[in-house]
Amino acid sequence: MSDSISQKPLRIAIMAGEPSGDRQGAALLNALRELVHPRPVEAWGIGGHCMAEAGVVLRYNSEPWASIGLADTLLKLPFLLAVRAEMKRAVRRDRPDVLVLIDAGAFNVPIGRAARAGGACPVFYYFPPGSWRRGATVRKGTRKVVEAADRIVTPFRWSEALLKSAGADARFVGHPLLDLVKPVLPAAEFYERFGLDPHRPLVALLPGSRRSEIKHILPALIGAANEMTRRIPGVQFALALSSSSQRSLVEDIIVRAQASSRLPGLMTLAGGKLAHLAQEALAPPIPLLATNEGLTLDGRTLSSDQPEGVPIRERAGLAPLVICEGLTWDVLARSDLVLTKSGTATLEAMILKKPMVIVYRGSALMGIEWRLRRRSLNIAHIGLPNILAGERLFAELLQDDATPEAIAALGVELLLQPGRILALKERLTELVRSNLGEPGGVKRAAALLLDLIETK
Repeated sequence: MSDSISQKPLRIAIMAGEPSGDRQGAALLNALRELVHPRPVEAWGIGGHCMAEAGVVLRYNSEPWASIGLADTLLKLPFLLAVRAEMKRAVRRDRPDVLVLIDAGAFNVPIGRAARAGGACPVFYYFPPGSWRRGATVRKGTRKVVEAADRIVTPFRWSEALLKSAGADARFVGHPLLDLVKPVLPAAEFYERFGLDPHRPLVALLPGSRRSEIKHILPALIGAANEMTRRIPGVQFALALSSSSQRSLVEDIIVRAQASSRLPGLMTLAGGKLAHLAQEALAPPIPLLATNEGLTLDGRTLSSDQPEGVPIRERAGLAPLVICEGLTWDVLARSDLVLTKSGTATLEAMILKKPMVIVYRGSALMGIEWRLRRRSLNIAHIGLPNILAGERLFAELLQDDATPEAIAALGVELLLQPGRILALKERLTELVRSNLGEPGGVKRAAALLLDLIETK
């Protein structure tokens, strides 16, 4: 490569429509930068805070419009169609060195097809839509994905075979989460920062990153946590929050759930009073809520029904709940049990070999849609560990079945069966080894991306 070419910036257009795609896009760009250093990489497109931190100039932030389900998507459809048309024009006008598409088939496939048809640039599809489905056959949707990309990189081996049979230049690189899913903090620092006891059981709460998911799933998880405090002595809870943008919503939901509960289980506090009240906590403080800055406080401010002067240690049923921003993998790594929404979080928990209860709740419209379409969708499992195993390793509770009582009962049952947990950990180890390939998938994907740019 000549000096003039090596100094010319690589120009990347990249489109990711939901949080997991945002993380994968950021990791891919960072790996590409390492590969071509010192050659600069300039990127623009659609994504969230992870891609913005990786240097992508966002034309649109996709975090507010991530959706699941036909009903939710229809509400956003006019706006999304307008954005998609604008992105088609932008790619034709700017003519980047490559267009990178990540999942989100309904949005991204037409952009890729338009870019290829107009000869604007080569198209690299990362995480093709539906790649997680096992036993899929070549369908109309598969052929459209093939037509939308010059090269498709997939995290699942069976997806590579399917796409190749449809005529694609498809490559299996292993799942990039194998490189990404690891704790940031040493164990001792994590426990100290949040005031948790490493010798007591810790349950992770993962309500999702979309606003709609948090709104519908978190109340059920908080209710389950309340119920579990009555049945497991010393249990602790850590709520994983992907970014601070949803902090106020999460705190409001927790306070409302506690106010409506007849159980005293969790002691929490929301809002800007945290830092002020933390200074007034008991000495030594009893951590009942903590932030990433390590602030802790006791439950006196929320215990209006408790007599004055009653020591916090004597109050029945109290359990700590900590909110951990941007530390999802630390929360998973240190947990004994995970109560999680379906989706990528279940794969992350699987990589870290954690037993889980998988839940999903949505709006009333989504519930109606699920009842009408569940047979036609032919989905046996919604949790990725169950999909990969081809059997129900972990319980799945959907919509009206995902009640606090049902979630708590399954969680307690798991925690009280250490032999079963050990067997599940062994099975998860085997599933990761046989299905997700070897670490290094992000770097291999970046190398294939650079190869496409250079050959095209």
